Amino acid sequence: MRQIKEKSGSVLVQPESELEFKEVIKLANQRQIKVHVIGTGENHIGEPVNADLLVSTRGLVGILESSQSDLYVRVKAGTPFRDLVRALDKSGLWIPFYHTGTVGGFSSLNFPFHYSLFYGYPRDWLIGAKSVTGLGEIIRTGDRTPKFSSGYKIWKAMSGALGKLGAYLEITLKVIPKPEETFPAQIKVSEIWKAISKGAIGITIYRKGEERAIAWFSGHSSYVRKVVQEYRQADIPKCSGSTIYSIITVRGLELENTQNINAECIVSFFGSGYSRIYNGEDLLALREKGYNVIGEKGCYRDCLPKQSETFTILKSALDPNDILI
Repeated sequence: MRQIKEKSGSVLVQPESELEFKEVIKLANQRQIKVHVIGTGENHIGEPVNADLLVSTRGLVGILESSQSDLYVRVKAGTPFRDLVRALDKSGLWIPFYHTGTVGGFSSLNFPFHYSLFYGYPRDWLIGAKSVTGLGEIIRTGDRTPKFSSGYKIWKAMSGALGKLGAYLEITLKVIPKPEETFPAQIKVSEIWKAISKGAIGITIYRKGEERAIAWFSGHSSYVRKVVQEYRQADIPKCSGSTIYSIITVRGLELENTQNINAECIVSFFGSGYSRIYNGEDLLALREKGYNVIGEKGCYRDCLPKQSETFTILKSALDPNDILI
């Protein structure tokens, strides 16, 4: 195992095997040490973590298995997501998401993407995993095919939990054949349902000064080129900010529920129930107005919503000593 460096008062270690990872968590339990699991560390959500020990998954790297016939891939959690995408591309396979960190981070964050209207969330693509709980126990749940249904879907419950229920060691993901072409079409907001009826796999709505929408079409080139004849190719707006919040709402009402929010830029993934707010109003002020808000970046207190009863039950079972933060 490698101790990388001290980071913001926390010791950062990088286990080089699943056994080492397990032993680190067990030791943390014995000594009541607070642990935060990270991948690249660039996609942290919520307030800064005050952990005694940062445990990196970056020592767990590699694609273990993939199948073009059964359409799955099994990969170690510390593998950069971009490396997985490149490997799948060489095999003519695709996963319809983008992420700048590790595969474990992609799974733990569970963020939607441009295509989530049709393809859902990362959780919908997880079909199994090997994980280590807060007690230092390694469990394997799920299988290599989506039809697997026995037992508790622990690997799905961990998706979106930000590593607070356990850490992914390896993950099995559903994949699909790579489409021949993907085209971002510039549309009017009033044309959203028309684009969906034409087979758009995603709708992204931007409010950066003016309001605009992009419909994403994907599939065989002949189909895509035929269906987008009446549209021009969209330029994808770029949004950035020192503060970034998520607004969670009813699916399909993303636009309506962000109309009265003041921000430099708002990006809504139509049909996902998710919008991202760049340099907007104060998070607590938005909550007082009734918005369900998550602080993604530049947030220093009360960034995450109150834990649900289900989460509390899972936490007591998987991390009863509350060492994972």
